[in-house]
Amino acid sequence: MVRRTKEDAQATRGSIMATALGLFCQQGLATTSLTDIAKAAGVTRGAIYWHFKDKEELFVALWQEMCAPLRHLMLASVDVDEPDPLGKFQTFLIEVLRTVAACPAHQQMFRIMFRLLASDGEPQVIRDLVWQEVEQHGQNIRSSLQNAVNRGQLPSTLPVERAAILLNCSIDGLIISWLNCHEQFDLGAEAEPMIKALFCSFHHSMGD
Repeated sequence: MVRRTKEDAQATRGSIMATALGLFCQQGLATTSLTDIAKAAGVTRGAIYWHFKDKEELFVALWQEMCAPLRHLMLASVDVDEPDPLGKFQTFLIEVLRTVAACPAHQQMFRIMFRLLASDGEPQVIRDLVWQEVEQHGQNIRSSLQNAVNRGQLPSTLPVERAAILLNCSIDGLIISWLNCHEQFDLGAEAEPMIKALFCSFHHSMGD
């Protein structure tokens, strides 16, 4: 009986999160209330509060759950003791693009994230959290590239800051373009050659 209760609780949590993600994507965070989520998920507000103290915590849980499967690759690429930071970093970026292409939930999350970064109408607390994630992601990119330079996998003359900006903007641009028009290209199929092409460019001059 106890095991069944735990399974029910996990199922309820999953239903709340999936429902919240859909509503956040459709309506925006500011205009989506916990009452909206409870009604759409077919649960009480009390059931939501059992798992999440507020909307902000629910959003953070969604983001962390989506990042979890690939987190080990990013942690490896920023680890100064990792013997192959470039390989781990490339694999991470390729898998991010493939996951977005294959998973509707990730597509919804990226739409939410891009909207949060572009709009002042969303909750400031959540926008601050998103900007923290963006800044941390930027730092991870710089660290990964620097580790690859230190390991001799990228040229010692590589302007790491410039390369990090180019890489970050390229990845965001690919995702945004594909989300806005899936017919332009096959993101899943093109993920690996596009990422490898970007890194290939780092072996050539990027200016002084």
